[in-house]
Amino acid sequence: MTGYGLLCGLAVVVAMPSAAVAADADVLVVSATPGGVMAAVAAARSGAAVLLVEEKNHVGGILAGGLTNNDIRKHETVGGLFQEFRRRVRDFYARKYGANSLAFKACRDGNHYEPHVAERVFREMLAGEPRIRLIERHRLAAAEVKDGRLWRASFDDLASGGRRVGFTAAVFIDATYEGDLAALARVPYRVGRESRDEYGEPHAGRVYVKFGQTQLLPGSTGAADDGIQAFCFRFYLTKVAANRVPVEQPDGYCRDDYRHLLADIRAGKVVKLRDAIQLWPMPNDKFEANSDHPHPDTGVPSESLDLAEENWCWPEADWRERERLFRRYWSYNEGLMWFLQHDADVPAAIRAEASEFGFPKDEFTDHRNRPHHLYVRQGRRIRGAYTFTQRDADPDPATGRPRRRADAIAVAEFPFDSHGVHKFDPAHPGVREGYIFIDHPPLPVPYGVIVPQRVDGLLVPVACSASHVGYQALRVEPCFMALGEAAGIAAGLAVKQGVPPRRVPLPDLQREIVRRGGVISY
Repeated sequence: MTGYGLLCGLAVVVAMPSAAVAADADVLVVSATPGGVMAAVAAARSGAAVLLVEEKNHVGGILAGGLTNNDIRKHETVGGLFQEFRRRVRDFYARKYGANSLAFKACRDGNHYEPHVAERVFREMLAGEPRIRLIERHRLAAAEVKDGRLWRASFDDLASGGRRVGFTAAVFIDATYEGDLAALARVPYRVGRESRDEYGEPHAGRVYVKFGQTQLLPGSTGAADDGIQAFCFRFYLTKVAANRVPVEQPDGYCRDDYRHLLADIRAGKVVKLRDAIQLWPMPNDKFEANSDHPHPDTGVPSESLDLAEENWCWPEADWRERERLFRRYWSYNEGLMWFLQHDADVPAAIRAEASEFGFPKDEFTDHRNRPHHLYVRQGRRIRGAYTFTQRDADPDPATGRPRRRADAIAVAEFPFDSHGVHKFDPAHPGVREGYIFIDHPPLPVPYGVIVPQRVDGLLVPVACSASHVGYQALRVEPCFMALGEAAGIAAGLAVKQGVPPRRVPLPDLQREIVRRGGVISY
């Protein structure tokens, strides 16, 4: 699916006049996701006056929302501000608990951390830059483009009942997971999956593959569709009674949602909690929960915390529909825990194990100890100056290594990792349609993936230009932080040189990325 600014079928007013221009900036960053925070910090350190505008009253996106296990395998492939973030996390645990403490050891050199610690570190990084003005509780509402250049974005001030305010800037950076600013500016974009034939990608379109393998199974047509991969919450759990809030049966609980998991339990294939969901140990006796995939040896769990299909309209949904989906996904996720703790058809041993867990009292304290972010693994993907695909992993025939790129600004090292696109189908046991996890060597990422077609004055480091499969190597937060940092540096150079971001000299950009410790080749 392609689009130019539609939200679930409702036309968006693209050049909507704002009530007032509240402020100007050199660089305006929309959304304080990790990529957005790094973009703001990088631009500020380039000498730019920066506005960072966030819809919620939290910064750090999904990392502050519960995804606290850095998705990175080769740490030398991502440098710069991501490594600064890691060091700050590590230093926090060393200062507060001591370098010999269990909490410090559990942070694993800054790669594991509690959600509130992630947000604290992000806020410290922002507060350390006097050129950054952070504005929270402002929801993006409109964008104005003149003569092909984005020049103003307008927001509804949620703290004042929705008063519309507008901000102008020389350069805008869309750091939303969904690509909302780009869509409002009428940047061409795509949602859904390309066919296998469009880019010659072996695992594009409709596919059945065992986790970690590459062989296509029966039913793999490679056909395009409007599907995106499943979402879930990365919620937190603890066994510590003094810090534990009970799991509740949520509004909208639907026992039938868990029928395939119950079938696995009845078949004796799921015998403990960790057969149903992933639990990652974190500092201070906490666990980060994640959805599990069907393991290639056992074929279970058939379903876990992921809820596929029902999120397909999320990228283009308006805020009301996203709030509805947020509630539905939480009902499904907390409902699964409640099911495992209380359902009479779940064996007593599993119920007893699951019942040891509750939500930590000291996390998400303003949100009933439940996460304030849903893990939006995929939204829109802009059509940019370059489209990153699975074919970017093809080796250079002369060397057998990944092709070098003269325009690289970052390195993508995480596998092509898409969670399921369709719900489990018993006709295809042991797999969920669309679930792939395919290794590749570290790959250079070209500048063109963050430079949109048609619209000047805008960079898009998160909802960047890629095929569905290609995006799966870019969509992890360390890579978003690297792309956000590159966007911030590019924006600073564009302001200094008085050119659109797409005209920033690549050698200047690359030299500055590397000077700051960034990695552009491996």
